[in-house]
Amino acid sequence: MTLKKLFVKILLIFLVLAIGFCGLLYFSLRTRVNDISNQEPFASFIGKEIILGQEAILVNNYEHFVHEEPLYLDAVGSQLFEGTTIACKLSKGDIIVINSVKDVTNGVSGTTSTILLGEVTTGNPSKTKPFEYDWGNQQIAKNSKGVYLFTFDTADWEK
Repeated sequence: MTLKKLFVKILLIFLVLAIGFCGLLYFSLRTRVNDISNQEPFASFIGKEIILGQEAILVNNYEHFVHEEPLYLDAVGSQLFEGTTIACKLSKGDIIVINSVKDVTNGVSGTTSTILLGEVTTGNPSKTKPFEYDWGNQQIAKNSKGVYLFTFDTADWEK
């Protein structure tokens, strides 16, 4: 075996290992999104009109926090992140429709957020605006089946 053939074989082995390592990094560090719209408690209100129970705001979300929609539903008086602005004020009684719910798992930290995607009809004349809402908190503990526990505070439309 010549030195050139040995060098080519070592280079090919290194190339295969590098591609395998990059693939492993991609699959382990990518953000995973699961549609959970058909699971409870979400299935009971997907596609139904919900009346907003208190005043709220739609915020132009900071671009790194946007999952699908640039507008974020938030309570009036909430602390806004630097670089975000209020896009629209919503009144008590405005109509919200939740279209889908997704679990978004960050590949780096491993935290899971439950994101509700929907639209709100507000104003006179009425306008429909899409939004996303981060609902629920993941607990560190797991239940007896090994599934992480989530808690869901009262949503803005329920208050």
